[in-house]
This record gives sequence, C-alpha cells and structure tokens, in this order.
Amino acid sequence: MNTKKSKIICVTGGKGGTGKTLCAVNLAVMFKNEGNKVLLIDGDVENPNTYLLLNGSLEKKKDVPFFKPKIIESKCSKCGLCAQNCAPHALLHITDSFPIPILALCSGCQLCYKICPEEAIEADSKVIGWTYSTKVNGISLLIGELKPTEARSAAIVETLLGDFDEIIKDDPDRFDVVILDTSPGAHCDVEALINKADLVIPVTEPTRFGKLDLIRIIELIELLNKDHRVIVNRSSLLGFRDEFIKELKEKNIMILGDIPLDDDIVHSYCIGVPLMDGNSKTDKNGKGYKAFKRIFENLIEWMETKEQGERS
Repeated sequence: MNTKKSKIICVTGGKGGTGKTLCAVNLAVMFKNEGNKVLLIDGDVENPNTYLLLNGSLEKKKDVPFFKPKIIESKCSKCGLCAQNCAPHALLHITDSFPIPILALCSGCQLCYKICPEEAIEADSKVIGWTYSTKVNGISLLIGELKPTEARSAAIVETLLGDFDEIIKDDPDRFDVVILDTSPGAHCDVEALINKADLVIPVTEPTRFGKLDLIRIIELIELLNKDHRVIVNRSSLLGFRDEFIKELKEKNIMILGDIPLDDDIVHSYCIGVPLMDGNSKTDKNGKGYKAFKRIFENLIEWMETKEQGERS
C-alpha cells in the first residue's frame, strides 16, 4: 500500500461501550496484514485493554511521575504568595500558618515552586500511573494506565505521545501507520489524541444516546479541524440501522461503514484473537468479516483521496 509514513488515525467515541477499541485493534491488524509497520497507542488510560484483545501482556513498565510541592517549613515565611497564585486552589493558606498542599487538586504546573521568594518549596513527585510497551503478533503497542485514585489521565496521555515523538524523532520511518485509541468522552486527553491525528474515526451505535454523544464528539473533532468519518457498530441492533444511518446522512455526517451484530465478533473478543487476524479461523463470508473488510477498503480510499488533495 502506498501511504505516507506514519499516517496517524485516531479511533474515538463520545460514550463508552460503542466498540472503539474493537475497531482500533482490527484496523491495526488489517494494516499489519497489508505489510505495514503498525503502532497501536492505547490512550484509554483508565481502562486499557487493547493488549487483551490481541491476547498480549503488559511489558516494559515505566512509572509516570507527577509534580507535587514539598513545603520546607524552615525556609517558609508564611507569606501565602503560593496559595494566592494557585489557580486550582491546591494550596491552603491560613494567616500565620504554613501552606498545606491539597494534592488531589494540584495540576502540576509548578507555579508555586517557581515564584516562592524564599525558595521554600521543593519539586517533589508522585507516581500517577505507568506506561508499557510491547509487541504482539507483529503490532507494536504503547499503553498507558492511570493509577487507581488518581485523576490526571491527561498526564499519562501526554507521556504516551511524548514517547511516540521520541521514537519518531530517532527513527522517522519506523512505522507506516499509527492507530490511536482514546477513552470515551470529549475531555482534554481525548482532545490531545485527536489533535495528533491525520484522520479521526468516531465509533457510535444506533441508539439515542449513541447519536447524542456522537454529535458531541464531532463538535470537538470539527473544532480541531480534523477530517472524520463514522463507524456505526452493532448497526443491526433492534432493526434501527437504516433509520439511524439516514439520520446521520441528513446531518451531513460522513459514514465509513457499519458493523452488524455478529457471533464471530463476540467469539473473537472473548478469546483475544482479533476477527481480522489470520489466526482467527473466522468465516470470511461472515457478516462481521465482510463489514470490517468494507470499512478497511473505504478507509484506504479515504486516505488516498486525502493525500491526492494535499498534493494538488
């Protein structure tokens, strides 16, 4: 396949449970099947499971440190300047008392550390999560995991993207295609992954909630000025496929393809062998297999059309 190096495709979704990771993994597999060097980045750091769908394991664990202020009471003049300038109010200051860090609110900006006139704040750190790197069946994976009780998922995603940037800096031709799998929603770590992509694929389902959340994520995608097309998963659910797709088209939402309910997909999910993997023993005449194949063909056509437009 003739594509530009490191074409980055982001698979996302406005709500959980739509099957975006299922789509991300099978797209990665299909690109690999075509002889591409593929990197799959799991940015769903509160629930990373791409490696499970590939029947892999977490390897090469690395801590993700996060800034926390450490008050040196012997130097502190109790002026309260740090607390006065802390936007998230992560420092509590009572007159004539030492400031008290509230770490759950700390954004890690380090402003307190930088402006303290007495240099009474040291830059300490805590571990808020981990990253992993591994390779499963010819697909490279970068995975982020947020530590339970922590809330700074965006910092894990930023670390993943930083690791990716370092890889590409050292070896620009290492990957032909990069698939980004986001968490559900339209928050800052999803924004960071979408903003990194050349093409964005929101995955939805034919329900009222699915449509409302799809519209919300598309608003973010369009705000970031990214080209996007939608996959409708479980499209045969309760017989709403045609009506749902018609509604999307009436809103000028481009559709990459749809995937019907299929027992082969459920089976592949359960055993950790992607439907489109050569070892899955999938019925190539099955509904799920044919749907993913059509989606991949449409994706290749979309990529080639976009590249031609960029060259002209």
